[in-house]
Amino acid sequence: MRKQTQVAIVVAVLVVLAGAVLALAQVNRSDAKVVGGSVAVTREGSTLTAFDLEQVRALRSVSEKKTIRSSSHDDETAVFTGVPLRVLLDAAGPGLLDDATMIVTRATDGYVSSLAPEEVTAGDDVLLVYAKDGESLGTAADGGTGPFRIVILTDTYGNRCTKWVNEIEIR
Repeated sequence: MRKQTQVAIVVAVLVVLAGAVLALAQVNRSDAKVVGGSVAVTREGSTLTAFDLEQVRALRSVSEKKTIRSSSHDDETAVFTGVPLRVLLDAAGPGLLDDATMIVTRATDGYVSSLAPEEVTAGDDVLLVYAKDGESLGTAADGGTGPFRIVILTDTYGNRCTKWVNEIEIR
């Protein structure tokens, strides 16, 4: 194959990949307006409600020891304290998950992860965490992982444990 043809193929592949990235970014973006230091519960682009730290702490909380394994940094073992996500979503609106097909968590840094509704409704394994070893999670600005973070007790690795979570979208 001629060098010119090879270059044309590489350029075409890069254009297709760039288009795919833009399309996925559009699908995963949110129009919700989220106040700093709070977590918003949204559906179809509308904010249903938002919880600040005081409101989250007022809900039933659990504390569980968990090791989050990572391929990019040291494993993290701690006692995480937070509200079961199903409790938070029930406080946002009873029956909110009845017809849901997916729960998307978004972070201030743009990170997006998803959960099946069954994972959330099955028990207390998915937590909206606000404390680690009895201390506040801190914020990204001070090197922390909060004020809120998703921790999934049944997951071995932390790829879905969204740090700096500020939005929970119901789809």
